Amino acid sequence: MKTISKAEMKKAIRAVAADRVKHPVISRPDFAKDPKLRSIRRASETMAREFLREAGLERKKLEALQRQRSVELERVVKQHKADALRRASRQRDALHSSIRAQSKALQSLAARGGFFPNPFFVLDTPFLILSPPGSNSAAVPWGSWAKSDIKASASQGTRFVSFFFAWQNPNPLGAYSRLNALPFMSATGYLKARSPSYWGFQNESSVKASAQVSCVINFGPHLTSQSVTVGEATAISHLWSGGYDAESISAEQYLNLTMVGVPSISSVIFEVDLVVSFRNDRGEIEADFKSGNFQIAYPFVAFSLLNSPPMVMG
Repeated sequence: MKTISKAEMKKAIRAVAADRVKHPVISRPDFAKDPKLRSIRRASETMAREFLREAGLERKKLEALQRQRSVELERVVKQHKADALRRASRQRDALHSSIRAQSKALQSLAARGGFFPNPFFVLDTPFLILSPPGSNSAAVPWGSWAKSDIKASASQGTRFVSFFFAWQNPNPLGAYSRLNALPFMSATGYLKARSPSYWGFQNESSVKASAQVSCVINFGPHLTSQSVTVGEATAISHLWSGGYDAESISAEQYLNLTMVGVPSISSVIFEVDLVVSFRNDRGEIEADFKSGNFQIAYPFVAFSLLNSPPMVMG
């Protein structure tokens, strides 16, 4: 089996990431962009405004109250985020201590060869980190991180912050080995969704952050774990008021991908992602993993290898 170089891996990964941005997977029908639905919505909103005006509603006073309420909601959310930033600052040293303790234990285990007879490996530095424009990142042993602030008002979408670790399976014996992977992630940040009030229809804006790990063998199909939700916020507005929702994130999580078949003498890429997915009727979202001590970290990927027993031919 030909060995794939890191340069070839980076080139192929960047091409896949660019195509993922250019041709995103649309998980739900995009009602907001349909011209007929938009026309019906505008006509309904006009009817609602006329009905309420004729019923004696003082529209300007209602809109002034809604603006005042929006200002107060923003104030409350801003204070809540400030508290989350202070908490992230206090937790930073504790997180670093936890990662250092785990790294020592894992290095010791790897040095002994793992749990006999299963070899154990630890990858402590990604060879590539990809994140949305405006992000910062660093690939360093046992401490790789990325800082990204994602804002969007589009009807729906998905953004990825991805860490890539590589390993070559040196086992020349047997057709396959089986691999069990345990990447570790941490994330501190803040999710926010805002949905302004409009006449006649309920509107929703939502944002969700989740973590997942994929294993790619010789640039074949992605084998992806179940995603783990680390936070979400959903804002719902209606005729009388706009909606606001927010959630602070402070998460530490082992991800799990088990029983992956790996051919002998093959290249294995672990892609570990923080995935931000969102949806807006009329509103906007923000996933802030950049302010202050907010960040996303994937310091290592630990995995064990279960070698297939030799086949006995009868």
